[in-house]
Amino acid sequence: MNETERTDYTTESGDLERGTSGVQTFEEKITYVAISPDGSIVATFNPYGFFITIKKVATNDETKIRFDRKKFFDKKPPNDIVLGWSLAVSDTINNDIGLVAISCITGKDMNPNGIYEINKYQIALIIVRRYIDHIKNLFVHFDRQFRLSLVSSEGTTKLFKYSFKNRNNTNDININTNDDDNSIYKYRLGGVVGFLKNSKNSSKNVTLVCMNCIKMQKMSIELNDLNADTIILKEDCYILPENLFKELESVECAKFNWKYLLKSRYQEFLMVDTSDYQQIQSIEIYNINTSQLVNVFYRYCKEEDSLISRNHEPGIFAVSTDSRLFAYSYGDNIITIYLMESGLEVVSKKFNNDIYKIKFLEFIEDNEKLFIIEEDKESDVKFHVWLISGCLNDYFPISEKDIKLSDDEITTLLKYDDNYHNLTKANGNIVILFDNDEKSYEGQFRVISKIKINKSTFGENNTEKRHKFSTHELEPWNTNNGKKIHGRFLNDGQFLLITGQKSIQLWKSKNQNYENYDDFNNFENSNLVYILIDDNIEHEKASKFQIEDNMVTIIIHACKSLAYLYRHTDSINSKEKNQKFVSGITNIIKDFINKYPDYWKLMEIQYPLMAYLIYSRSFSLIKYVLFENAEKLHRPQQKYGSYPCYDNLKLNDDLGLQDSDLRSANDLELALKFCQDQDAVMLAYLLEYYAEHSMGHIGWMINVTKILPGLSKHDYANYVESLYYKPCFGKMKYNLPIKTFDTLSVSQDTLEVYIPLTQLISTDYSTILKYMKYKKIRDDLLPDICMVPLPNFTNYYSKIKGEIVKEEIFRKLIRKLTTSFWWIKVLIPPSYKDLNNKDFSPFLQIKKNKSAFFNIPSMESVIISRWRQTKNYCMIPLIFYILFLTLFSVLSWFYLNDNDKNKNYRLIMVVIFYYSGIYLLTVEIKQMLKYGSKYFTLFNIFDSCSIILGMIVFSLILANTFIKINGIDDESIIFATSVTALILWIEMLLCLRLFSGIAINIYIFGSILEKVLPFFTFMFVLIVGFGHSMFILFGFPSIVDLHPSASNLTGGTPDNPFDTPLDAILSTYNWSTINLGDYNYWPLKLFAFIASIILVLILLNMIIALMNDTFNNAKEDGKFGLLVYRSELIDDYERLNNPFFSESLYNNSPYICYYRDPDLMKKWIKKSQELKDTKLYSWFNESIDKENIIYDDEVQIKAWYKLISDNENQDSPSTPDYIDLDSY
Repeated sequence: MNETERTDYTTESGDLERGTSGVQTFEEKITYVAISPDGSIVATFNPYGFFITIKKVATNDETKIRFDRKKFFDKKPPNDIVLGWSLAVSDTINNDIGLVAISCITGKDMNPNGIYEINKYQIALIIVRRYIDHIKNLFVHFDRQFRLSLVSSEGTTKLFKYSFKNRNNTNDININTNDDDNSIYKYRLGGVVGFLKNSKNSSKNVTLVCMNCIKMQKMSIELNDLNADTIILKEDCYILPENLFKELESVECAKFNWKYLLKSRYQEFLMVDTSDYQQIQSIEIYNINTSQLVNVFYRYCKEEDSLISRNHEPGIFAVSTDSRLFAYSYGDNIITIYLMESGLEVVSKKFNNDIYKIKFLEFIEDNEKLFIIEEDKESDVKFHVWLISGCLNDYFPISEKDIKLSDDEITTLLKYDDNYHNLTKANGNIVILFDNDEKSYEGQFRVISKIKINKSTFGENNTEKRHKFSTHELEPWNTNNGKKIHGRFLNDGQFLLITGQKSIQLWKSKNQNYENYDDFNNFENSNLVYILIDDNIEHEKASKFQIEDNMVTIIIHACKSLAYLYRHTDSINSKEKNQKFVSGITNIIKDFINKYPDYWKLMEIQYPLMAYLIYSRSFSLIKYVLFENAEKLHRPQQKYGSYPCYDNLKLNDDLGLQDSDLRSANDLELALKFCQDQDAVMLAYLLEYYAEHSMGHIGWMINVTKILPGLSKHDYANYVESLYYKPCFGKMKYNLPIKTFDTLSVSQDTLEVYIPLTQLISTDYSTILKYMKYKKIRDDLLPDICMVPLPNFTNYYSKIKGEIVKEEIFRKLIRKLTTSFWWIKVLIPPSYKDLNNKDFSPFLQIKKNKSAFFNIPSMESVIISRWRQTKNYCMIPLIFYILFLTLFSVLSWFYLNDNDKNKNYRLIMVVIFYYSGIYLLTVEIKQMLKYGSKYFTLFNIFDSCSIILGMIVFSLILANTFIKINGIDDESIIFATSVTALILWIEMLLCLRLFSGIAINIYIFGSILEKVLPFFTFMFVLIVGFGHSMFILFGFPSIVDLHPSASNLTGGTPDNPFDTPLDAILSTYNWSTINLGDYNYWPLKLFAFIASIILVLILLNMIIALMNDTFNNAKEDGKFGLLVYRSELIDDYERLNNPFFSESLYNNSPYICYYRDPDLMKKWIKKSQELKDTKLYSWFNESIDKENIIYDDEVQIKAWYKLISDNENQDSPSTPDYIDLDSY
């Protein structure tokens, strides 16, 4: 690394200078705190103390583990190399038993510039000792990070076991009677340690992660039931993501890097935030459990960001306990909420100017609130809670008294940037360490998990002065006329509450107040501000009216009411009156969106509001949400079941659908379900919206990937073809911060495809060899790299992934066996997976319309990305066929010539020949059984027949050698062998379609033949006509006096070239070779002249011109045929149940990229330009709503919003008996 690239850091006291490691020694008596992944266990530890203290949060049960720092090391290290310590505690694993990990961190663990690199020759020596048989692969390039990962660490990590059962009765201390070290495992690596969440399938397993500035060690731990002190370990080691390593490498301060890593990991998530001073900041999130990139989040930097210096520190972030939401702060007073599954920004909230910067974030109370620790301009600590449900009054200051923090604890939080070991979080629990007792080296801590907030409530429960309405205009959906409708005034006549049999309505006067009930004339002089229509309203409590969560409740109930009105359309008495309510409800939603778009966004990620709009066929409202607001109000989410309020909301009841179907569905799938007649416009709206915005972020297309297979088979499949020509399918620029790619081998006239490196790279030797194929792309090429706009398009769904996890042990066994006995799997034809089509990747499920699919650059890139592993597998049948053809040629020659040489080897060759034939035939039979009638194509039939014919003919040769077969002579066998040899060589040519050059030429030939066949038919008929005429003419030479002249008879009578009809046709075809000058019959000469002009001059030039033009056009058809053929092979290969060859199918990048070559994309570019102004919904003429209702008085409606959200001026209930109209 260049000296100029390194960054200098100086603390406020000026202790850390350039080139120093910033180490701390044992003299710093710091107490560390850690919390278990589920938040139930807290551990504290001081390296100068004598115990590790572990306490249950819920019950305050406590246990201690004896600790002796003198025995922690094999030999005492110099004090100046010790940077600090790291502490982690696991959840209880089995019977109240758990683990504690302590790591001693040295300066070299956190400073890559201070580590001596192992050179390539030392690496070679290490690998030779382990993998002597792979020595040839050492000549590939090893980068610096991998070389550093092989250097031994000076730090140490140890595991200790704790138990709440075997405690000392007096002191509640686990006493280790052994004077030696009481740790149960030791590992030679110092770094930041942490336990991950327990596996859902087992309560006995935990995963420990230890991370330094170079690599990350992941240890899967299982306590042995027979001996709890014995652990079974599976160790995996990964180098850090490249961008994270570069950031750490640029700093020479080890303490800074330690702090950086502490802030970068939370639970199983690792954040890489290194894009300072760029217009678009990229934030990478990796999942340590899966070693995969979860998503990339973008933050668009503003001018004021340049005034904020983070000194290369990572931003502040939090992940919700259900891993749905990602909260991030750059370090200023702005917090941005993202969706984890798509990476899309939901809302960015800037807090008041008194807040200088955000210091800490955590989701609490089932992710309903975001707990925030802030620092104001006077450097005082402030606490706030942000309600992320979407209610208008959502930001609440929290006093120190509310969370019961003392002045000392506040002082501790002020020093969080320096003493980052005293504040931690997990699973919605925040732990603050304080009162460090230097004598006992024990610290006290406080856990914050819940914060009570007094939210505003609108309404009253006074049941007096109720008025009866006899009109049914207020409930046109109610078919029961026996029940009366009651009303009463609220807030001194500002509001009228209507309680019917199936609805609760709140009306606000357009004037100041209602004078009496006669003043109310529904929509004429009043605004509908709240409504809930439902069959199950409890009327005894409906009169005691309360609204909690202000506009959240109002909007959700409005959407539910729209769904109710649509579901009961057939039973509504007055459609016209019903339409007024539909318009009134639509106005409630539209007006709220117009005034508070950010709050709508927050509501929509918590509640499936779009599902109600789709079900109720609210076309205008859907269009308004998607297109008539610049705020991007809607975000795709993959499953309704992932919404936190799905179960309480009872969405399936509201929509009248099965819960099992609805839970796994999303907005696009629901729109596709209702895609009939004019309802199809809803699907068009959503597809257009996602495609339009996807140019900025690929996450908009997550649901398009899922729906594409079903959409391609639907009656509205033209949507797919129109979608393919949207700009995102050929112009989506690559904007990920990852610059390392696997460059796939390119073929003639095909796009160059790149696969970005999105997984953590293991330091395992075999994995490193695979990593070597990844290379950096030049900066000048990056602007021309585009992305396929379908994330995870070639990846498998969770069901097949789950089956692969179950087969992991089997795979490892197969891998070990195949290392020595690889030929076992090669010699056995694989079978097919017993899975439904929907369990495979969307790419395999999609219906590939040849007129559109293969002309799309993105789809071509997808095929190329999957071809390499398919080709590797297909080489095996090719080798078997080469053996089959070679042995047929050699053995048939030997037996037909009765050659006695090499008789000893003939039997072996015969066995290999028949085995090869049986192998190839078995492959064809399995395909036939798998695909049924779809198997019987011209090429497949030719494949099967050629193999069968080869085996039959050779069997006849073999049998005829020993026993003469009646009716079959040698001539027949030789003829059959020659024909079979020709057929087998043609089949060989077809097998070589695996190679692009040969495949393109084959398909060019087929395209030319197809296009010139009509001309050949025309020419053939013409030749037959002339031949037939000449046959008749020469058939009667004596009658027509058709004899050669006397001067030409010296050599004898010439042969008649038109003696038979077949000879006549053949002679006519070869007209230019026939000499008719010997005949003086003038009609023959005239006939010959005409035939020469037509057959030789005209037809010959026509075919030359036609072939030239056809060949130029056939080049594109050759590429088209190549892609179709490869797509079919990929589809067949990925359905095979073959773990030896298909393991790489399940660990692929979710992204596929390609180089945008205009010359290879000109056809798509031309059509895309033609359709650029055409929307998918252009066919739909939206009808004008005759009952369009809007709020006339903006002042009045603004007063309503203020009233519903403020804590003041609310009528509080006099009794606790009231209906709670909450969000559900």
